[in-house]
Amino acid sequence: MKHIFIINPTSGKHHAIQLIPVIERYFESHSDPYSIIRTERPGHATEIAKHYKAEDDVTLYVLSGDGTANEVLNGLRPDVPMAVIPVGSGNDFFRVLEVPFMPLEQLLIETIEGKEVIVDYGMANKRRYLNCSSMGFDADIGIYAHAIKMKYPFLSGLSYVIATIALLIKRKPMKMHLIFNDEDIEVECLLVAIMNGRFYGGGFNPTPMASIQDGSLDLCVIRNTNLLRILSLLPKFKVGKHIHEDIVTFYKIKALKLSSAEIINTQCDGEVYPQQHLDFKLVERGLKLRVPQRSQLKE
Repeated sequence: MKHIFIINPTSGKHHAIQLIPVIERYFESHSDPYSIIRTERPGHATEIAKHYKAEDDVTLYVLSGDGTANEVLNGLRPDVPMAVIPVGSGNDFFRVLEVPFMPLEQLLIETIEGKEVIVDYGMANKRRYLNCSSMGFDADIGIYAHAIKMKYPFLSGLSYVIATIALLIKRKPMKMHLIFNDEDIEVECLLVAIMNGRFYGGGFNPTPMASIQDGSLDLCVIRNTNLLRILSLLPKFKVGKHIHEDIVTFYKIKALKLSSAEIINTQCDGEVYPQQHLDFKLVERGLKLRVPQRSQLKE
């Protein structure tokens, strides 16, 4: 098997660059072929992934954050495995791989020597996503949080919280039409999240019941309410303790048609796209994912 390491040199705190000597030392004593490719621009990781087919017998390792992993997924050909080494600022998808904490160098080697599992992924219109999609207020937070991180890198871990509090003051509820399962509903809401994984925004947990191996997407809808109620909900939402709140509803779905009264920001794995109509669907068992042997995901 050939190992292809796709590195975003600007991701997170640039830990990916520091792992290059680890890769080189590892393959000095292992005979498998390997390549290290640095991304040079937005969308480059998608172009790289498109070069490889299943018969090439490769695994694509993404040494970056959720955004570059999303790019690779969107260029990945059928049955080509990928792996995620979490060196971005959020690393929310990696949290659902259920891997014990270990130093990055060890994690990289254990992933190379790991196992393949089969997981689900989602689609929003024609865009694939590994972990999360959400729209409106939530996606606006993502845009603002990114701007905060760019201007004040030392606030990286707090940027999502700061953005959330700042935008709550001037929040604008969304009028949404949702069609899924046997439901056809119209709702005025603050947040709609269609999740494959459990986390986004650097550790917020909107869908604590989600799994990337359960054959469903998890839909979370938070209806409009007053500012005081939102502020009381926010700490629970951060840690996944909001499941019994009366303004929050959860659904297990395989497909969803969603439309809004106006164009709104929609994010997939942190990448933002303005949309007004979206068709979501689950791609069940659609991705081969390489993980360390100690991951609790099922083979």
